[in-house]
Amino acid sequence: MNTTNSFHTGLYTNFKQQGYWMKYAAAATLVTGIYLHVTSLLIGRDLFLQHVLTARFDMFFAILMTYAGISGWLAWKRVLHPGLWHRVAYGFLTVYFTASIPLHAQTFIKGSTDFFRLFPEGYSLFSLPLMVSLLVFVWRLKFKADVE
Repeated sequence: MNTTNSFHTGLYTNFKQQGYWMKYAAAATLVTGIYLHVTSLLIGRDLFLQHVLTARFDMFFAILMTYAGISGWLAWKRVLHPGLWHRVAYGFLTVYFTASIPLHAQTFIKGSTDFFRLFPEGYSLFSLPLMVSLLVFVWRLKFKADVE
């Protein structure tokens, strides 16, 4: 019985030390976003919305993004920020996820991803370098060792 409690305590401690696993959720969200934007550019908007960014896929993506956004805010004090630029970049990342949640969560209400047609097709060309940069930033995140 003590071993089980110790296991659960250790798992929670690791979970908290690793910023609620924000790094992994953010990386998964960014990799998925990169995949979506590259695919959209390669096959065109109509095929993309018909076969790739389906309502079911976007609902899953919205859940992943929501977790990344919320855990990003929760982990703020756990992240080691070597300078002001790092705080600004981390803040941008967290706001970027948070602001994207309602966009993708619309799929739960509308049951369709057609509202993505409102974005210009060249939007992916702008967002891809940003997402790749954020992915590198996220992968290099370090967290404080002590758990409060």
